[in-house]
Amino acid sequence: MIASLSGTLKSISKSEIVLEVNSVGYLLNVSSKVISSLGDIGSKLSMFTDLQVKDDKIIMYGFFNQIDQTIFRLLQSVQGVGPKAALSILSALTVEELILAISSGDKAMISRAEGVGSKVAGRIATELLEKVSNLNLINIDQNINITKSSQENLNLLNETNLGDTQVVEDAISALVNLGYTRSEVFSIVMKIKKEFTLKQKSKDFTVGNIIPLALNALTQENK
Repeated sequence: MIASLSGTLKSISKSEIVLEVNSVGYLLNVSSKVISSLGDIGSKLSMFTDLQVKDDKIIMYGFFNQIDQTIFRLLQSVQGVGPKAALSILSALTVEELILAISSGDKAMISRAEGVGSKVAGRIATELLEKVSNLNLINIDQNINITKSSQENLNLLNETNLGDTQVVEDAISALVNLGYTRSEVFSIVMKIKKEFTLKQKSKDFTVGNIIPLALNALTQENK
């Protein structure tokens, strides 16, 4: 199994690159985000890879980091999501945006990816929630700049008890009804939950107390 390659960038197309390693050119399928971030032809490049054998074809996919590689494989554990759809999702969303969408159940955000409908997006959000919650992003790849808030949101989601989960969902639903997206309000609500936990005010973590604080935070963000 080829896990990574380091060599010289020989060519770039719409969704593929050729990476030359020891005089051998490897064709890698990559996301549009990778394409837009590449250096000049002839520059040195290192890629993490995923090699798949399908029927009579051998196809290799390339990623800048291990987190993208991990998420690419994780996405394909969902029924109806193949490598093409997984790559399309990584073209439309950053890993942090995708994790936020899954954590918050925002299938509309996942549906931004070309070829990914609402039904498949819903399965991704539902089936990957537990797997994503158990991910330790920093341990997967310490060289990538994953913001602390992403890991904190995952940790809080993993630690949330059943009662608080309902409060979180009710608060998010109320804010979504006011015109906000699930993803943007989820981050705010989880931040408020953290503050209540740190101040040992878990009993005060109610929808009535969350909404005014969340609206104030959202207003500040949109200024």
